Amino acid sequence: MEDTEIEEIRSILTGELNMTEEVLQSLGLKQQSDVSGLSMEEISRDYGASVAELVTGLQKIDRLDTTKYSSNSENFIKLLLTLSDDIRVVLIKLGERLYNMRHLDQYPSEKQKLFIGETAFLYIPIAHRIGLYKIKNELEDRVMYFSEPEIYQQLEKKIRETQKDRDLYSAGFIRPIEQRLREAGFDCEIKSRVKSIPSIRKKMLAQNVEFEKVYDLFAIRVIIKNCIENEKSDCWKAYSLITDIYTPNPRRLRDWISFPKSTGYESLHTTVIGTEGRWVEIQIRTLRMDDIAEKSIAAHWKYKEGNNTGQQTEMYAAIREMLEKPVQSIKEKGTNQEKKALYSDEIFIFTPKGDLKKLRAGYTVLDFAFEIHTTIGSTCTGAIVNGKMVPLKYILQNGDTVKILTSKTQKPNHDWLDFAKSQRVIARIKHALKMEAYKDADQGKEMIKNKVTQLGSEFNDAAVNKLISYFSCEHYLDLYQKFGEGKLDLLKIKKALVEPQSEQIISPSKKEEDSPERISEALSGKADYIIIDQHLKSVHYQFSRCCNPIQGDKIFAFVSVTQGIKIHKTNCSNAHELVTRYPYRILEARWRPVGIEKAFTANLSVDGNYTEGVVGKLTHFLSNDLRVNIRSAKLSMQPGNTYTWEIGILISGKLTLDEIMKRLLKMKEVTNVKKSVL
Repeated sequence: MEDTEIEEIRSILTGELNMTEEVLQSLGLKQQSDVSGLSMEEISRDYGASVAELVTGLQKIDRLDTTKYSSNSENFIKLLLTLSDDIRVVLIKLGERLYNMRHLDQYPSEKQKLFIGETAFLYIPIAHRIGLYKIKNELEDRVMYFSEPEIYQQLEKKIRETQKDRDLYSAGFIRPIEQRLREAGFDCEIKSRVKSIPSIRKKMLAQNVEFEKVYDLFAIRVIIKNCIENEKSDCWKAYSLITDIYTPNPRRLRDWISFPKSTGYESLHTTVIGTEGRWVEIQIRTLRMDDIAEKSIAAHWKYKEGNNTGQQTEMYAAIREMLEKPVQSIKEKGTNQEKKALYSDEIFIFTPKGDLKKLRAGYTVLDFAFEIHTTIGSTCTGAIVNGKMVPLKYILQNGDTVKILTSKTQKPNHDWLDFAKSQRVIARIKHALKMEAYKDADQGKEMIKNKVTQLGSEFNDAAVNKLISYFSCEHYLDLYQKFGEGKLDLLKIKKALVEPQSEQIISPSKKEEDSPERISEALSGKADYIIIDQHLKSVHYQFSRCCNPIQGDKIFAFVSVTQGIKIHKTNCSNAHELVTRYPYRILEARWRPVGIEKAFTANLSVDGNYTEGVVGKLTHFLSNDLRVNIRSAKLSMQPGNTYTWEIGILISGKLTLDEIMKRLLKMKEVTNVKKSVL
């Protein structure tokens, strides 16, 4: 950068951006640092830490790869903000870019293309957001002049050719307004200005019309000079007088006096219909408002009270806030949106091809790899960051250029869960680990399917659930994997499906005990548990599986043909049939008082939504928290990723069982608990 160039940029910074001496110093010192290697320590020592911060920020921006600006403009703007805490760095670069565009023809063609693209996608949006409309308009004009020269020259020629007609029309349009305002005591200046060529081009495209059909080629600006205390009311008075002369379009009213823009811009805009049916935009403002509109936020803060240093600090904070607000899409405008995450919580990473990716601060190489693609994340071995090899757990920094390294032999492992930060990535790792654990499941499924088909049965959910129960598997993947690994015997499938275990049917209309998917055996007992008839001693009996009675239930005894005496609940589903059909086989029975060391088997059916490890949690809760002895357990997967866990437990009585059921229902993994009839 030559001395003349630096001087002109300094002139832009002081005259058009109101920058201070510190900013001018940083510009020259940055040049010295690039050329002579002047260190940041020396700059900080001799000129202060804030100047050193400015120089460092400028150097960081110069090192950015902006070749993919068109597809990442919003992220690039955010990145510019996060590279330095001092917002003046962005303003300096804006001043430099204004100089570049004013002298664009002095650069080689490749440099011209880069400057034009960066200006269109980065610097024009920045100037617009902070209200530097004059600079924004100039940049737009120069971008179009170099990128669409033929169209630019055609429109420029048409503007010149219509200048005389436009001047005559505007003079006739302004005359009655000027007269009416002066009669009302207003000292004002009324200007007519043609709209910029880029603005006219946008209107032609938006309205799909030729140049001659653009109805608002020029605008009238009314600047009230003698207004100090009653600015708002005077602007509205002027509006009232003007719209008495020309009919306004109510849809085109823009009130930035009652609600100024965040940049400090204040003005009242309306569009009225003049003679010959031509629409004209009118802007009404005071001299102070016009100063702010021309010089933007810097002028706005000039009118605030307070010391100069405090004003500047507050102004720069306001500029940063404006730039941090993302541009709303058409859909978002007019709707309540959640506040965006602060940019301090985000970092921006470059790929080797120059693409810019947004991540949360604190994310690792592994998180970034999965963000690109699950396959890349699953096979990631590390990365090259800014030319240096780093491990998977390396925490990425803002502005890093990252090349992910992969290997076909790499697979996710449990250690990755210790340093992955993204919840989505953690979920993907867990899924990959689960798939690895069940890698033989597909083979096992085919083996089972073939065997079930050979047996003449249908391979469906009912068959699979029977096999899950028979082989005591947690779920269908567990069943498939064990067969795929060869841990289970295919020959036993026939026994599980074709030869289910069942008991004697005591009635043609009702099974006394039907338990083909039996979980536990009923506890056989002696007369010390139950007293059966006062005259019988040492009678062998069994608890009926159809109602599973436990101490506290009302019971009776039934003499079966082949299995001896069976104990039933009086409200058993088979009780009525047994009593009416075989009254001669009914015996009285009651519980003998027992100590706490005596126990009975109770069977429960527990339902819930299946999650990995749910059986372990339930087992731990029963065994460790409730001190319950589990005799048997069997898990069955149900449709909708739900489960049914059937368990046999030893308890001392009905009251104990009720308490256990209540405690189970309070667990988040459980939706329903009931006594099961097995």
